Amino acid sequence: NTADKELKKELMGKWKAYAKVAQKKATGITAEELNKWMKEDKDFILVDVREPKEVAAGAIMALDWKAIPRGMAAPMVGKAMALKPSQTVVIYCKLGARSAMVANELKEVYGFKNIYYLKGGIMGWIKKGYEIHNMMGEFTVSK
Repeated sequence: NTADKELKKELMGKWKAYAKVAQKKATGITAEELNKWMKEDKDFILVDVREPKEVAAGAIMALDWKAIPRGMAAPMVGKAMALKPSQTVVIYCKLGARSAMVANELKEVYGFKNIYYLKGGIMGWIKKGYEIHNMMGEFTVSK
């Protein structure tokens, strides 16, 4: 249906525009910086906001890691086993757009001070040659 296609195109355009704004407003961290934090055992929570199927394919693991799909991240603030504004939190997704949206929302709506999103997402992490994990174990993706 032509009307459905037009609506989908319009909504996608609005989503992309919102993602760009969020990426400008939120504080990004590079794959190299995150890797350094992990090696230094910096105290932070790593939150994967991708969908469960994406997480199952491979994830970045840290000492304190949570998988919370994007639509559930904000409702998890302050709840048991969830996120608190006083914590240092790094959010990631596939490419960085969804994580920037979540980081921006947690900063602006819930008052998070130390909130970051992973620039380039897990794909940027993989391109740098860093390990990811899934149920089969840990691995790197060769070029």
